[in-house]
Amino acid sequence: MSEPTETPPRRPRPGARQVSMADVAERAGVSAITVSRALHHPDRVSERTRAAIDAAIAELGYVPNLLAGGLASTNTRIVSMIVPYVTHGVFADAIQGASDAFDDTGFSVLLGNSGGSPQREETIVRNLLGHRPAGVLVQGANHTEATRRILQNAAVPVVEMGTLPARPIDMAVGYSNHEAARTMTRFLALRGRRRIAFVSVPPAENDRANERLRGFKLALEEMDLAFFPELVFHTRYGIPEGREALAYLLDRPEPPDAVFCASDLWAYGMVSECARRGIKVPDDIAITGFNDQELASETEPGITTIRVPRYEIGRVGGELIMKRIEGLAADKVVDLGFKLIERGSA
Repeated sequence: MSEPTETPPRRPRPGARQVSMADVAERAGVSAITVSRALHHPDRVSERTRAAIDAAIAELGYVPNLLAGGLASTNTRIVSMIVPYVTHGVFADAIQGASDAFDDTGFSVLLGNSGGSPQREETIVRNLLGHRPAGVLVQGANHTEATRRILQNAAVPVVEMGTLPARPIDMAVGYSNHEAARTMTRFLALRGRRRIAFVSVPPAENDRANERLRGFKLALEEMDLAFFPELVFHTRYGIPEGREALAYLLDRPEPPDAVFCASDLWAYGMVSECARRGIKVPDDIAITGFNDQELASETEPGITTIRVPRYEIGRVGGELIMKRIEGLAADKVVDLGFKLIERGSA
């Protein structure tokens, strides 16, 4: 990797300004020295003053500068990237794409693993921004209000990946989870399936899952099919969880004739469990997935799924960051689309 002879000046996000300690001091009605003392030696500040400063920090989304010596320079060569799971193949592809986007630029990717928790994501955002990265890539748009304020006030380019939020913090690259789920559900309905189950992580914890559930419900309505709450199952990512989900669904008084899994991992677990039980796929039950991971084409029958441009999402996200760093115009929202891949499971 070649190293540029000069570090390009970091361009602040249009209309954004980094919240300073002086801003916090003004909002709290104290001096900047008092704010500094409260941050570094809270025992030397009264409880009332600390409360006022804490409130100002929360309201403004202030993140203390953690660079050595409190240097004012913000020309770091680090881009922060926060994903739910580093080892999950879906996010690993996006990580690779982002890393490739920064090849030969002199910038490196610093990873954070949120575990799918908005609260943990907030902690990571605070820690990473304290080191003044040149930009931030973050999976999804399901943030706490504090995270949103912090990122909005970070004055660095921010890209939300894998989704198309109605109000992006700065930029977004991904696809419509709503339309992808709607497309798959209609596919199943047009093949005569009438009791369609849905498996995902809890939608309250994941904006992509929430959009997929919305698309699922809309398609059922459009196809004049009933939505059965008892055929919706929420679980963690994993192949064993797919087997457990199938067992739960088959144990209903009226089992489904199709299952739309919002991850190929669950679909793979279901197909393997059906083989163990002697259940024929798709004759007895249709099973579909999401993401088109490698395992979707390796099982028998192959899993019908939604292919999303995982690698391209990371690469384009990185390119958007670099354009902003270099002072170039960058698209606010990039829709990379999706594709339904039909195989033998449905």
